[in-house]
Amino acid sequence: MSFRVIVYKGKNKLETLKDIQGNKGYAVGFEGLVDYINDQLPQNEEISKALRKQVRMYPEEAVRELVANALIHQNLYEKGSPVVEIYSERIEFTNPGLPIITPIRFIDEYQSRNELLADLMRRLRMCEEKGSGIDKVISGSEVY
Repeated sequence: MSFRVIVYKGKNKLETLKDIQGNKGYAVGFEGLVDYINDQLPQNEEISKALRKQVRMYPEEAVRELVANALIHQNLYEKGSPVVEIYSERIEFTNPGLPIITPIRFIDEYQSRNELLADLMRRLRMCEEKGSGIDKVISGSEVY
């Protein structure tokens, strides 16, 4: 299984700009995957004092957390792989299988579908494995 990233031209799936599928393992490819996704996201140009700089429209920490969550919480017995779909006005993260807890409880309940994978990703410093990921996503997104 490998992660897939699809970039669309507009607000729907009618025109695909890029469609890549990872060819590295989760541990080796994680950082590059997060960087690639961030590079595909829309940016604003901000002028401060005299110089212009590009400012991402989505918090990098939120992207990292959502990639880690898509990996950790996927149902490995289902067909398919985690997918990120980037539209002109939103980004969507999906993975195989239904959540094991109701989505309304994501903010205050933690239960991993793949405990061994979660433990390994924590030891590789890819995640914290303490249930704070979705809190970081929401907090960072609210600031943006």
